[in-house]
Amino acid sequence: MMARWPAAALFGAAVVTAAASCVLVAAVRDDDFFVEGSVYCDTCRAGFETNATTPIAGAKVRLECRHYKSASGAVERSAEGSTNATGQYRIELVDNRGAEEVCVVALVSSPMPGCGEKEVGRDRAPVALLTDAGLATTVRRANPLGFLKEQPLPNCGEILASYALRSAPSY
Repeated sequence: MMARWPAAALFGAAVVTAAASCVLVAAVRDDDFFVEGSVYCDTCRAGFETNATTPIAGAKVRLECRHYKSASGAVERSAEGSTNATGQYRIELVDNRGAEEVCVVALVSSPMPGCGEKEVGRDRAPVALLTDAGLATTVRRANPLGFLKEQPLPNCGEILASYALRSAPSY
């Protein structure tokens, strides 16, 4: 048995669908970029992600862009973001200037108690926004960023030994 829908109901659904489509199209321009990445807590203070690494929800990050010819290195524009429950962030950069800018994503803060020390070498990540680099998407992925746990977990010695490191620290 076929359901009968009044013409007005069908027309209304089409208008809502069309309106939603227009909003999505209008919100993202060709020169807008999205920078995605993740933030974690290095629970073993290993300097890299391990199977004991935990994502940080609510961490703050900042995308900073400088003009490549800037003598002062001053940040010309920036955008902030925060991580979701799985430690992932997505920052929109409107009006990309591409080859004129050098951009990095940097850690700002961690809400995780006992895991707020910025990990040197993992506290920022460069992001290539070039449009002529052969990349077919406007989404750019930054390397993971990490905070260090104040005290390593008790089983970190075993975890690091499982990676067959030459000199795993003893905890």
